[in-house]
Amino acid sequence: MDRKKKNGFVFFLYFLLVLLCFGMVWLISGLRDQTVLETREEERTENRQTEESRENETQESSAREEPETVKEDAQELGTKEAVKDNEKEKEAFLAQTEESNENQEKVPVYEPPVLVLISDTHYFSDSLTDYGESFQDMVHRDDGKVVFYNSQLMDAFAWEMEKLRPDGVIVSGDLTLNGEQEGHMAFAEKLRVLEEKGIPVLVIPGNHDINNPNAASYFGEKKEKTDSIDAQEFYEIYREFGYDEAVNRDPHSLSYLYPLDEKNWLLMLDSAQYDPVNLVGGRIRQETIEWMEEILSQAEEQGIQVLPVAHHNLLRESALYETDCTLENSEEVTELLESYGIPVYISGHLHLQRTKTYKREPGEEAGFHISEIVSDSFAIPPCQYGVLQWKEGGGLIYCTKETDVEGWARIQGSADENLLHFKEFGEEFLTEIISAQTSKRIASVLPEEQIKEMSHLYGLLNRAYCSGILINEEEVKSSEAYRLWERNLPDSPMMEEMGDILRDTKEEHNSYEIPQWQ
Repeated sequence: MDRKKKNGFVFFLYFLLVLLCFGMVWLISGLRDQTVLETREEERTENRQTEESRENETQESSAREEPETVKEDAQELGTKEAVKDNEKEKEAFLAQTEESNENQEKVPVYEPPVLVLISDTHYFSDSLTDYGESFQDMVHRDDGKVVFYNSQLMDAFAWEMEKLRPDGVIVSGDLTLNGEQEGHMAFAEKLRVLEEKGIPVLVIPGNHDINNPNAASYFGEKKEKTDSIDAQEFYEIYREFGYDEAVNRDPHSLSYLYPLDEKNWLLMLDSAQYDPVNLVGGRIRQETIEWMEEILSQAEEQGIQVLPVAHHNLLRESALYETDCTLENSEEVTELLESYGIPVYISGHLHLQRTKTYKREPGEEAGFHISEIVSDSFAIPPCQYGVLQWKEGGGLIYCTKETDVEGWARIQGSADENLLHFKEFGEEFLTEIISAQTSKRIASVLPEEQIKEMSHLYGLLNRAYCSGILINEEEVKSSEAYRLWERNLPDSPMMEEMGDILRDTKEEHNSYEIPQWQ
């Protein structure tokens, strides 16, 4: 073989060898890449399985009741799921707290009651008079009652109570002028107006109301006897004003127990004596005292406060009027009430505004003693009523308020100048009535000018005495009118009466504070 052919053959072999090498490299590279891919796929599969396993373990761990582990995981991982769970728990807690607060707000808060006290309204029906001569004579011989305006007075009172909205109105006896049946019927209609306005009314009888022999009508010059009522008729006429709501009634009198609220009872006591005949003085029947003691014992056991109300006075309230005013058995009743720590007793009858605390006798040990509030006559100017309020911290506050007859008259469009200026009219009317009566008592012994001046002073003192205001004794005694009394009639009964009035008016009686219940 020549040299050229040999070199060509060798070159061809080398070329085949190079191709063979490249082929082997390519084959090995492909096999390696396939292995890598398979390995990576296996790793991905393992990773997915591992992740799923971790998630399952986390869910199983959360399902277990291991609060400390959950807290650690939440703090360590800071996952959104843990934060969301905390927010949900917070919202649930706040919702529960808000619901609890709402439930607390729904619990009713106790509000202490407010009572209005009036007494001795002495209502007289206009069906029993023509307001003629006999009627006028009766008015001028009386003690200053504005009987001819008692219908308007009650209407003005009802108008005022609608604004005040008390928890009850107590009328403590002498509802009518002299127990006239028609007067009782007419007065019940006036009280019914209050009840229709949602204001409870509670009544008890006074000495003028039952079996009164002075019940009369007045027409022209004639005063004629008219029908009165007995105890059963009183109950039938007034049963809707306290008796029907009573939780206990005394079988021996017209006394009853009225539940004012869950903490207070009103012990409405019949102190009038009308069987077999009518008497002016008052007394609590022995059977009624025994009934009272049972009530007071029950109240003490239940933690209930009791407020007794009667017509006649418990204490000696007046130096001027000493007979037929205080209960005949006042000492026994006082001892019973004080033994149960009753702080105050409400009454009327006296036609004077008075407040007083029982004073111990000489040698008697100091200690708790009962007080009394006496309401003056609603029919006598200033025609006022009392407001009795329970204080939040305990105890009672009492004050009086004149009925706003003038305001009522303006709203009614009245043209009656007496009603439109009732305060001034009432003061002048009462002073003139008493002055005129005084003048007649001293007319035969003194000059007319002196009689007028002396009588006017007595009328002024009487008006202040009725309304319970403080009188400046020094100012009165330094007046010319008083010096006329001293010079002309120093030893007269009327001079003595003025001394009693001055002794009884050394303090104001239109406001009073009673300490917390014993």
